[in-house]
Amino acid sequence: MNCSRCGASIPDGAARCPNCGSSVRYGGNTEFFGRAAKSGLRFRDIFSDVLKKHSKRDGESLFLAGTQDTTPREDAMLREWRKPWVFAWVALIGIVLSLALYLMSSYIATYAAFMMVGSFVMPIAALLFYWEMNIPRNIPLYSVILMFLAGGVLSFFISMILFQVIPTEMASFAAFCEEPGKLLALAFFLRKSDKKYILNGILIGGAVGAGFAAMESLGYAFNYAALGGAALGTQVVVTRGVLAVGGHVVWAAIYGGALAMAKGRETLQFRHFTNGTFLICFAVSVILHFLWNYGFSLIPLPFFGDLSYILLTVAAWGALFWVMNKGIRQIVEVTNGYGTPMAGFMGATPPGHIREEAGQRGPAVLAGIGGVYAGRTVPCETGQMVFGREASVCNLIFPANVPGISRKHCILELRNGRFFLMDCGSTYGTYLGDGSRLRPGEWIPLENGQRFYMGNEIFEVRI
Repeated sequence: MNCSRCGASIPDGAARCPNCGSSVRYGGNTEFFGRAAKSGLRFRDIFSDVLKKHSKRDGESLFLAGTQDTTPREDAMLREWRKPWVFAWVALIGIVLSLALYLMSSYIATYAAFMMVGSFVMPIAALLFYWEMNIPRNIPLYSVILMFLAGGVLSFFISMILFQVIPTEMASFAAFCEEPGKLLALAFFLRKSDKKYILNGILIGGAVGAGFAAMESLGYAFNYAALGGAALGTQVVVTRGVLAVGGHVVWAAIYGGALAMAKGRETLQFRHFTNGTFLICFAVSVILHFLWNYGFSLIPLPFFGDLSYILLTVAAWGALFWVMNKGIRQIVEVTNGYGTPMAGFMGATPPGHIREEAGQRGPAVLAGIGGVYAGRTVPCETGQMVFGREASVCNLIFPANVPGISRKHCILELRNGRFFLMDCGSTYGTYLGDGSRLRPGEWIPLENGQRFYMGNEIFEVRI
């Protein structure tokens, strides 16, 4: 194997490149993920590869990602991911093509093409950025295109219905129709348990928002061109194209990531919409949209319309960056949960069948993959391990502020060299890795490497 950063040969089993010291696990992005783990990630850390030279193979491997055969295992997600760069080239080429079409706009057909390309290029570039930032690489490009098109149309349809119900005398009040419309559309695509990462939610929200933005801009461009001539239509295309990255494409991505954060590995349920973090993020997007449409003026600017739009764009990306940083840290925690043994679970009272002394470990172990106990493993022997918040009845204890965990949640039992799992009638349920919920009181056998979770706490049994 060769190092992805310097190209030097890495011996089998080595954790770092002998030449540059880059971690094999982090695929040459050691500093990037180290910053993410410490919440020290900066904007320039994400965009630092835009101007670097990239091979044809880099692009091919990127566009093949997301299929059943090319989605990386969770322990390889960090190693195979590369920082985003394609989106910038798409934006640049799209701008050049828009300019070329405008220069040929004396023909009606060419002017229509200019309006379409000019309306779509920036939303698509933003969408590709979200797609490249989807570190799990578990959503193929054809699905993203479907979400872009179908999600844009569906969110438009829902918004039109809400416009008939909610009074919108002022343009600002459109936020109370359009944001719920986009939310319901992205919830449809996010509903399944396989969309389990925060970065998935950002991508899906961004796809729906980009579809909505592109279609709305094109509609405005045609309308204004019909009413005020080509000059007014061109002005709409340019202004809305420049401002697209601060509008729908980022507002929907903010609460899409927050909803995925609340949902975790579960199928989407009504209670996820009542999650505090999601409600705050959704409110932030609605407020930003309201202020955007309100049209208050600070300093008029060419192309941007006014300084207020720049400030609102910065605020929106600041909120999105906070959610995105949470998503990157989630991936780091999940990946680092593999192959990081520790002598027991912090905060747990070891039951009699757990042996922690050196040299006495059995072959069966419970590994923490995500949540409070991520990165820790416990060797197990025959007996039961009770999960929950109540110290008097449990021997694997969770802090009171960890969501989705009951007083006595579930029991993991090792008998005859095999693990069995039972839910104890918990409020929020115990789930297998495929998203199926356990029925209370029923013992379910677990295979080697199989996962189960409760809330955002993920575990894996290894025999």
